[in-house]
Amino acid sequence: MVSNASYRPYFLNSYLYPDAVSLHLLPRECERILSEMDLISFEGETVFIVDSQAVTLVPEKLFEETLAGEMLRRACAFPGTDRVCSRLLKDRPLVLVYAVPEEIALLGNSFHAEVKILHTLECLISLSDQVRASDHQRGVILAEIQPYTMDILVIMGDGIRLTNHYPLKDPSDFIYHTLNTMRQLDLDREKIPVYLSGIIHREHELFGLLGKYVRNVNTTPYFLEELSRTDTLRAMILSEGSKCA
Repeated sequence: MVSNASYRPYFLNSYLYPDAVSLHLLPRECERILSEMDLISFEGETVFIVDSQAVTLVPEKLFEETLAGEMLRRACAFPGTDRVCSRLLKDRPLVLVYAVPEEIALLGNSFHAEVKILHTLECLISLSDQVRASDHQRGVILAEIQPYTMDILVIMGDGIRLTNHYPLKDPSDFIYHTLNTMRQLDLDREKIPVYLSGIIHREHELFGLLGKYVRNVNTTPYFLEELSRTDTLRAMILSEGSKCA
């Protein structure tokens, strides 16, 4: 996505491969595509968004930058070559700590301007502000679904109750993970709403299928000028990343 200073998109494209691309090849593919569009020389604000499984939240009062790597390793395993990044969340006393593959970080060095690397979870937490305050108090689930991955966020009492990231063999797997999350947290499927973003829109067959099990299924409210609702859902994480940066 390329947007102007008012976050109005004027270019949006996506690339889908028949099989998962190796982590070592993905940055090269990204660089090839960006070079073909002359975006490596782009001098505006540039944001990468990664969905690394190596991510955790740390209370701000307990966080120490020098111990960020150790804190992350206690939560999950990740390659020793990965870079550890941290960001204080807006309006929340929490620090997001996450790993960035070295190949992605090196790709950022290819740009003429500074590149900020964010995590999908930060964007999803920021998107939760689009949901009604009453849902934050009663409880709400936000799920971002892409062809091969799913990120899920549960908020209750305006606090983050759970976050998780799942690889998907098929997009329909997101229904199992959503229902399993509700079961594990003992959430009432008649009362707790689920907000979706990514590739699942109201006309998608999987939207209706989830609605057979959860009474209140919605798409995450968001507006991007001149984009259809389907494209807005697919790209809102990218747009929110620019706003978080």
